[in-house]
Amino acid sequence: MGYVPNMADDFSCHILFVCTGNTCRSPLAQAMCARLLADRLGCEPADLPARGFSVQSAGLAAMIGAEATAEAVAVAREMGADLSGHKSQPLTRELLAQTDLLFTMTQAHLHILNSLELPDGPILALLSGNGEDIADPIGCSPEVYRECAQQIKQHVEARLTDLLNVPARRNQP
Repeated sequence: MGYVPNMADDFSCHILFVCTGNTCRSPLAQAMCARLLADRLGCEPADLPARGFSVQSAGLAAMIGAEATAEAVAVAREMGADLSGHKSQPLTRELLAQTDLLFTMTQAHLHILNSLELPDGPILALLSGNGEDIADPIGCSPEVYRECAQQIKQHVEARLTDLLNVPARRNQP
């Protein structure tokens, strides 16, 4: 198991998931990541900040305060995660400044962020380690949402060890 931060640590690992509208994919990734991190650390998602982790999501073209789609909320619940209180937010420079790791849902999202040439910005990566885009399920059937959520969960699980080790790497001399 990776480094387990505690309340005495003076740092956090800020993880941000980005998609387009912040109502389907990135909220699902946020909820799945929070659930999986909490499970690995033996706590509840609400306890992650005390353990040194902040998990958020945003959208490149998001409106402020939109709820997650009903389908995303339902599939998250089926998978043991909670999106019931989600409110969308646009990606801002302030949010980028506090982020350590940013994962995009598509190559296009990653390209847009890379083109900003942010000094001292977060580490940017496609959520999929094999380069595949995660298609937007908006307007599709519940089954398409389930497939999307499973795909997101698999990619988050594949990155979990790296996520747990970010604070440890930062704390090394």
